Amino acid sequence: MEFVFGYTNPTRVEVTNRQQNVEYKIIEGFGSETDVRAAVGNVWRGTYQYHFSGWHSDRKPAIERMEQKIEELKQELKEVEFALKVTKKKTWLKTN
Repeated sequence: MEFVFGYTNPTRVEVTNRQQNVEYKIIEGFGSETDVRAAVGNVWRGTYQYHFSGWHSDRKPAIERMEQKIEELKQELKEVEFALKVTKKKTWLKTN
Protein backbone atom coordinates (compact mmCIF):
# COMPACT_ATOMS: atom_id res chain seq x y z
CA MET A 1 0.00 0.00 0.00
CA GLU A 2 1.31 3.43 -0.84
CA PHE A 3 1.03 6.42 1.49
CA VAL A 4 1.90 10.08 0.94
CA PHE A 5 2.59 12.51 3.77
CA GLY A 6 4.00 15.99 4.13
CA TYR A 7 2.88 19.25 2.56
CA THR A 8 5.86 21.25 1.37
CA ASN A 9 8.00 18.26 0.36
CA PRO A 10 5.64 15.27 0.09
CA THR A 11 7.07 11.85 0.87
CA ARG A 12 5.80 8.73 -0.90
CA VAL A 13 6.20 5.48 1.00
CA GLU A 14 5.37 1.90 0.09
CA VAL A 15 4.34 -0.19 3.12
CA THR A 16 4.13 -3.98 2.97
CA ASN A 17 2.64 -6.21 5.65
CA ARG A 18 4.79 -9.33 5.98
CA GLN A 19 4.03 -12.31 8.20
CA GLN A 20 6.45 -11.34 11.00
CA ASN A 21 6.94 -7.61 10.44
CA VAL A 22 6.06 -4.54 8.41
CA GLU A 23 8.43 -3.33 5.71
CA TYR A 24 8.50 0.19 4.35
CA LYS A 25 10.37 1.71 1.45
CA ILE A 26 10.68 5.44 0.88
CA ILE A 27 10.05 5.96 -2.82
CA GLU A 28 10.32 9.73 -2.92
CA GLY A 29 11.24 12.29 -0.27
CA PHE A 30 12.57 11.53 3.18
CA GLY A 31 11.29 10.49 6.61
CA SER A 32 11.97 8.28 9.59
CA GLU A 33 10.23 5.12 10.74
CA THR A 34 8.23 7.25 13.19
CA ASP A 35 7.06 9.50 10.35
CA VAL A 36 5.93 6.48 8.32
CA ARG A 37 4.14 4.93 11.33
CA ALA A 38 2.38 8.26 11.94
CA ALA A 39 1.29 8.54 8.30
CA VAL A 40 -0.16 5.04 8.33
CA GLY A 41 -1.73 5.38 11.77
CA ASN A 42 -3.43 8.66 10.88
CA VAL A 43 -5.17 7.35 7.77
CA TRP A 44 -8.77 8.67 7.53
CA ARG A 45 -8.19 10.91 10.56
CA GLY A 46 -10.49 13.90 10.90
CA THR A 47 -9.29 17.39 11.77
CA TYR A 48 -10.23 17.23 15.45
CA GLN A 49 -9.46 13.55 16.08
CA TYR A 50 -6.47 12.16 17.97
CA HIS A 51 -3.18 12.61 16.10
CA PHE A 52 -0.94 9.53 16.27
CA SER A 53 2.66 10.59 16.80
CA GLY A 54 4.14 7.39 15.37
CA TRP A 55 5.59 6.18 18.67
CA HIS A 56 4.64 2.59 19.51
CA SER A 57 3.31 3.52 22.97
CA ASP A 58 0.85 6.11 21.55
CA ARG A 59 -0.94 3.80 19.15
CA LYS A 60 -3.94 2.63 21.24
CA PRO A 61 -6.23 5.65 20.49
CA ALA A 62 -5.30 5.41 16.79
CA ILE A 63 -6.20 1.71 16.72
CA GLU A 64 -9.53 2.39 18.46
CA ARG A 65 -10.32 5.20 15.99
CA MET A 66 -9.54 2.98 12.99
CA GLU A 67 -11.64 0.09 14.36
CA GLN A 68 -14.55 2.48 14.90
CA LYS A 69 -14.13 3.87 11.38
CA ILE A 70 -14.18 0.34 9.93
CA GLU A 71 -17.48 -0.38 11.72
CA GLU A 72 -18.96 2.90 10.44
CA LEU A 73 -17.85 2.13 6.88
CA LYS A 74 -19.28 -1.42 7.08
CA GLN A 75 -22.63 0.06 8.11
CA GLU A 76 -22.48 2.62 5.30
CA LEU A 77 -21.64 -0.13 2.81
CA LYS A 78 -24.67 -2.16 3.95
CA GLU A 79 -26.87 0.90 3.48
CA VAL A 80 -25.53 1.60 -0.01
CA GLU A 81 -25.88 -2.06 -1.07
CA PHE A 82 -29.49 -2.09 0.17
CA ALA A 83 -30.21 1.24 -1.53
CA LEU A 84 -28.81 -0.10 -4.80
CA LYS A 85 -30.98 -3.23 -4.63
CA VAL A 86 -34.20 -1.33 -3.97
CA THR A 87 -33.42 1.44 -6.45
CA LYS A 88 -33.19 -1.17 -9.22
CA LYS A 89 -36.75 -2.34 -8.47
CA LYS A 90 -39.48 -0.81 -10.60
CA THR A 91 -42.52 -1.55 -8.43
CA TRP A 92 -42.84 -0.12 -4.94
CA LEU A 93 -45.89 -0.88 -2.78
CA LYS A 94 -47.12 1.13 0.19
CA THR A 95 -48.05 -0.96 3.23
CA ASN A 96 -50.06 0.05 6.28
